[in-house]
Amino acid sequence: MKAYRASATGCGVTAATPKEAAEKFFNTFPTKRKCNIIEGKADGNFFTVAFGRASEGQWPEQWKDVTKKKVSELP
Repeated sequence: MKAYRASATGCGVTAATPKEAAEKFFNTFPTKRKCNIIEGKADGNFFTVAFGRASEGQWPEQWKDVTKKKVSELP
């Protein structure tokens, strides 16, 4: 199942959309200032990211340095 993971050093959460992942991350870890979000697949307790060739368009979507103020801009 397609999912998005918001993470920072030593912590992270997974959700169905990038916006939900960021909101869940900042609610779970209120002292964190920013996170990175990446697209992948969730399978039970596992989250995997598949990288491919850029020419084939197989790179996962990702957002770097997302802050609490930028959450509303995410899809």
